[in-house]
Amino acid sequence: MGGPISELQRIGLKLFLADGAQVRPREFVPVFHRWIQHRPVDGMLIDVADYEHVPEGPGVVLVAHEGNYSLDRADDRMGLLYYRKQPLDGGLPERLLSLGRIVLRAARLLEEEADLGARLKFRGDELQVIANDRLLAPNDERTMAAFRPALERLLAALYGEESCEMVRVADPRERFTLQVKSSRPVDVRTLLERLDEAGRLGG
Repeated sequence: MGGPISELQRIGLKLFLADGAQVRPREFVPVFHRWIQHRPVDGMLIDVADYEHVPEGPGVVLVAHEGNYSLDRADDRMGLLYYRKQPLDGGLPERLLSLGRIVLRAARLLEEEADLGARLKFRGDELQVIANDRLLAPNDERTMAAFRPALERLLAALYGEESCEMVRVADPRERFTLQVKSSRPVDVRTLLERLDEAGRLGG
């Protein structure tokens, strides 16, 4: 391993669309342009790029200085993916909590977006975590063991005592990626409230 997992900063977090959601990535282009104008999310928002023509690609990307938002279609499963590019404060558990708040707030804004006609809902019981740093986080069991305690703190804030399945994508050609599934369905609003409460309690 190239360095301690505690130094990991370039992390992605993805929420998946609920089954049956009928939206195309291109519909998010005007939405993201409005976000650049009105800044409803934190960060320096810069540009919007449309990659809908790329099969299983990033769909539509909102580029920001701190991290990118995209309607990712990897593995033919669309979802909101946030990739952090700039460092966050705190240790790895605190950084994961911050990432959770960022992606959940963006997801909630999209669910409330009038131009999408209430056709968009995200699954709260499933998420994907991606380490975008092969040096600090090679895709192996040692990384899994080192990363698990920090992720479990995020999952405890999100799901409380509910059991969660955590599965590593074992293909060594892939980046270190974890699929997480909670035992019960939950909506994005509830998850965001739980994370905000954890923040008020110092979590």
